[in-house]
Amino acid sequence: MKKLFAASVVMAGCFFGTAHAADIEKPECIAPAKPGGGFDLTCRVAQAGVGDKLGDPMQVTFMPGGIGAVAITLFNTTRTDDPNAIVAFSSGSLLNIATGKYGEWTENDVRFLATVGADFGAVIVRADSEYKTLDDLMNKIKEDEGSLAIGAGGSVGSQDWMKAALLLKSVDRDPRKMIYVAYDGGGDALTGLLGGSIDGR
Repeated sequence: MKKLFAASVVMAGCFFGTAHAADIEKPECIAPAKPGGGFDLTCRVAQAGVGDKLGDPMQVTFMPGGIGAVAITLFNTTRTDDPNAIVAFSSGSLLNIATGKYGEWTENDVRFLATVGADFGAVIVRADSEYKTLDDLMNKIKEDEGSLAIGAGGSVGSQDWMKAALLLKSVDRDPRKMIYVAYDGGGDALTGLLGGSIDGR
């Protein structure tokens, strides 16, 4: 049986594949990253959306590793018959599938349930940063695209990397010269920003 992955956010009424709400014993949403990022938010929205339709509260379980690779492998090898779980998924996850970053697993190894959210990019700096406006940041990038460390939840070539690359391209700078720090999720990237490991996110 193919395992269930939620594209951005699962929605009330979609439930867990062919299972009925009454058949769900221990509802679980897997966030394939550490707490604090988009996958965490996805599961929290799913938790709120289906909470009153299930007998037991939905548990959120964090499963970092390969930006979803560990989760997709687990549900296609070990937990193949678990009707109680859904896994948060994003358009960035789709890109990982398309570029082969999930190994043998493809879009045919998951079942997409529903999307009720959108995946927007944002430029974030610390509150005490010298960059007070986007223009401040872009002017620094124009001077030297390798002068700032930018981090996000995704590897080079990922959707988050592409957002940063497009930012550099918008001012005619070379994304290949960007200092990019890849994190396993948005929560880790935020921690890196607050801890001073990166200049922007």
